[in-house]
Amino acid sequence: MAAATEKVFVALPAEFKVGQSMLSWVLSHFGGSGATVVITHVHVPPQMIPVMGVKFHSSKLSPEQVRLFRRIELEKVNKQLDGYVHQCSKMKVKCEKLVFEKEDVVAGLVELIDLHRVNRLVISAAADRQYSRKMDKPKSRTATEIMRRADSSCKIWFICKGQLICTRGKEVDTAASVTPLLPDFGDQALQLVPYQKEDNLQSELGLYDELKEACIAAENLMKRALNESSRRQKADEEVVSALQKATEYRELYLEEVRKREELEEALARANREIAQLRQANHLSMDEQNTSPDELQEAMSEELTFERRIIDMDDVLRTAGQDTELQKEHVHIQIDLDTGGRELQARLSQSKLTAFSPSSVIQSPYDEDCIPPYFLCPIFQEPMRDPHVAADGFTYEADAIRGWLDGRNDTSPVTGEPLAHRELAPNFALGAVIQDYAIRRRQHRFS
Repeated sequence: MAAATEKVFVALPAEFKVGQSMLSWVLSHFGGSGATVVITHVHVPPQMIPVMGVKFHSSKLSPEQVRLFRRIELEKVNKQLDGYVHQCSKMKVKCEKLVFEKEDVVAGLVELIDLHRVNRLVISAAADRQYSRKMDKPKSRTATEIMRRADSSCKIWFICKGQLICTRGKEVDTAASVTPLLPDFGDQALQLVPYQKEDNLQSELGLYDELKEACIAAENLMKRALNESSRRQKADEEVVSALQKATEYRELYLEEVRKREELEEALARANREIAQLRQANHLSMDEQNTSPDELQEAMSEELTFERRIIDMDDVLRTAGQDTELQKEHVHIQIDLDTGGRELQARLSQSKLTAFSPSSVIQSPYDEDCIPPYFLCPIFQEPMRDPHVAADGFTYEADAIRGWLDGRNDTSPVTGEPLAHRELAPNFALGAVIQDYAIRRRQHRFS
C-alpha cells in the first residue's frame, strides 16, 4: 500500500466534545497545508452485551446476536464521528473517516500505523482534566505505549487540552507558510522532544500556578467561613427569638394566674358575705318569736338569695373577661343590698330585730349617704354598668344607649353637642361602686 504522505491521522474518541479541542489544534496547524485529515478511531467491542435489560458475556450468546449487537455499535460510533467530519467541512479541510475494530486500543493503533504506513499521527497525551503548564510528556498509558511501540518513521504529536505537549520522531513540515512548531532535532528515532520554554518563564509560570491555586484555596476558605458565620448568626437569632417567645409566654401565664387569683378571691369574698347574711337571718329568726307567715316569707327570701349565689358561681366559672365579671358582680351585689334592705325592713316591722343605738347615728354607708357620682345622671340610680360618653360624664350603659338611640346628639348633662357616639366602660368607677356596696353591706350587718 502506498504511503500516506499527504495525510495526517488523528486518533480521536467517539465523543465529539472530548476530542473537539485536539481536532481544533490539528485544523489550525495542518489545515492550510492541503493535507487530508483522517479521523481515526479504534473501536473496542464490549464483552458484556445487554439483552432484555440484562448484560451477558459475548461467549454466552449466539454468534448472530453478537454480530448484530456489534454492527449496531459500529453504526453508533460512525454517527458520532460525523461530528468531526462536519467540523472539518466547515473549515474547508479535506477529511476522511477510519474506524478500526480491535480488542486493545494500543494494539489497534500500532497495527493501523503499520498497515497504512502512517508517518504523521496526532494523539492525546492525557485527559484534559490532567493538563498543567508543567506537563512535558504523555501521562496516559495509551500515549506512552504508542510512543514506545510505534514505528520510528511515524512522527507523533501529543496534544492535551488543545496544547502541544511534546513530539516524537523527525520534523515534518506542515505548511510552507507555517513556522515550524518545534526545533529540528534530526531523524533520531524514539526521541522525545519536549516543548521548549525559557527557564525564567517556566519558573514564573510555576509561581503563577501556585499563586493561583493558593488564591482559589483562600477563596474557598473565605466562602466556608462566611457560610459558617451566616449559619451561626442565624442560629443566634433563632435562640434570641425563642427566648423572647418564652418570656412572652411566661408573662401571659403569670397574667392568667393573677386573673385566676382575683376571680377566686372575689368568689371567696362573695361566699363570706352570703354566709354572714345567712347567719344573721338564722340568728334573728331563732331569737325572735316570728309568726309562721313571716318565717315562711323570710325562708323564701333566703332561697332566692341562694339561687342568686348559684347563678353568681356559674357566672364566675364561665366568665371569659374581667370586665364581664365585674359587671355581673356589681349587679349581684346591688341586688343583694336591695334584698337585704327589704328583709331588714320586714324583720323590723315584725319586731324580729332588736333596737340598736348605732342605727340612730347616720353612717357614710347608709342609703341616704350614697355618693352622688355613683348615680346615673339619667336614671338617678346607682350605676351597675358605668360607661363614659364623649362629654366626659359617666352614665348607666342602658340609659346612655337609650339616649343616643333616640337620635340625641347632645350631652344629657350640659346640652352641648357630642363629638362622637362611642362609649367606653368606666372600670375604675365600677370597682369603686363594687367596693362601696360590699362595705355598706358589712356595715349593715355589723
